[in-house]
Order: sequence, then structure tokens, then C-alpha cells
Amino acid sequence: MASGDDHIREVPFSATVTRPDGAQVVIGVAGEIDLTTSEDLKETFEEALDPVPGRLVVDLAGVEFCDSTGLATLVGINARCATEGVDLSFLPSPTIRRLALKTGLSTLLPLAGP
Repeated sequence: MASGDDHIREVPFSATVTRPDGAQVVIGVAGEIDLTTSEDLKETFEEALDPVPGRLVVDLAGVEFCDSTGLATLVGINARCATEGVDLSFLPSPTIRRLALKTGLSTLLPLAGP
């Protein structure tokens, strides 16, 4: 007999907000950013913007998979930060960096590192 437990994600998703100081907020993201988890990331982002910080770092080092919905969410975060005047930086995992380079988003998204 099938149960709802059959659909448990193998790679859990988490997104947390920390405020190391009054001017900077860090969103730590791990797992997969996809159709199922993008809304959770958007909600976490909204939490991070209340109140609007001077600087936002989105730490994606723990992201193992990202689909087109996830990439669209990152582009949306970038656009909203530009509108709000927030200094944004993404700390990409190898997966995110590879996707950004392949899709041309590396020229749009403020990726930290080489």
C-alpha cells in the first residue's frame, strides 16, 4: 500500500536567514532549488528583506541541483535587490556556477569568486 512517505525528498532543502550584523543578512541554502522548493526560497528571501538590509549574501554552496524554476528565482532575487538598493552577492556551489556559465546568467548574477 502506497503512502505519502513514498515521496520523501532524498536531498532535503533548507534555507535559513542569519543577521551577523545590522547591515548584512545571509541566506544559507542547501539541497535542491526546483519547482517544489522555489516558493520556500522566495519566502525566505522576503523574510531576509524585513527590514531591508544594506547587503545580502545568498550562500548557495550547499546547493546540489537547480532547475530552470530555481534559476528564475535567483534572477528574481537579483532584480528585487536592484530595485531595493541592496548590495547582493551569490556564493555559488560548483553546480550553480556551471549553470550560470552555461545559461549566460554569469553576466547578470553577482557571483562571488572566480
